[in-house]
Amino acid sequence: MKVIGSASKTVFYLKKIQGQYPTWRLLYKIKCKSTENELTNLLGYSEIKKNQPLAIIAREQFAGVGQNSKTWVSPTGGIWLSAAYPIFSKEFACQIFNLSLGIKLCEMLRQENINVCLKWPNDIFFGSKKLIGFLPRVITRGKEIIYVRVGLGMNVLNCTPAEGISLSKVLKTKNINQHYWTAKVLKAVYDSIECNKKREYVIKSANMFLTKSFLPSGYCPQKWKIKDIDSNGNLRIENETEVKVIKRF
Repeated sequence: MKVIGSASKTVFYLKKIQGQYPTWRLLYKIKCKSTENELTNLLGYSEIKKNQPLAIIAREQFAGVGQNSKTWVSPTGGIWLSAAYPIFSKEFACQIFNLSLGIKLCEMLRQENINVCLKWPNDIFFGSKKLIGFLPRVITRGKEIIYVRVGLGMNVLNCTPAEGISLSKVLKTKNINQHYWTAKVLKAVYDSIECNKKREYVIKSANMFLTKSFLPSGYCPQKWKIKDIDSNGNLRIENETEVKVIKRF
């Protein structure tokens, strides 16, 4: 199949860095309400196939939604995508999927000497500001995991809210190839699937990348502090008398 336009540019870099991994089906949108909506609509009439992950990438979203239904600001210049990756297995560790993806995104950036950290459960921070946010979901049929979904936003060349930071600000340059970085993100998704079965490695790496500077909403930093991530992927916080376990769901 011949691939043209923006998808072909991303595929070029995928081939260079991804080798013989399953072939991604990539669809680019100049502007859309939400890549999540686009992906849902596509999967509604086109079943996902084994060994053919799918990603919809938008130049701009005008109604993206993040965690807890918060507005996901998605202007031109960032990477805004939703991906579906086929699993077809009963063995996939759903509880730690957000962590396996988080650590692979951290590794991806640290390989480029960008010193990021993981803010539990699904943000990548540079210092005190968000660089990447991602929302993972697992789609099941009975006890079988059919596929996983990831909605992801990465600030690259775009303007950001005060709490965010762009890759261009981090690297102090606007000479950034978005197709190269999109390919790296897709490879991180693949890598997160591959390492999901290595629970000990995932938890150990997640604790290594974990920032302890941001307590979950509703907890006073004068009373509580982050302890670690437990073997089930939950966040543990503690005070002088107790340890509390906070689950992602």
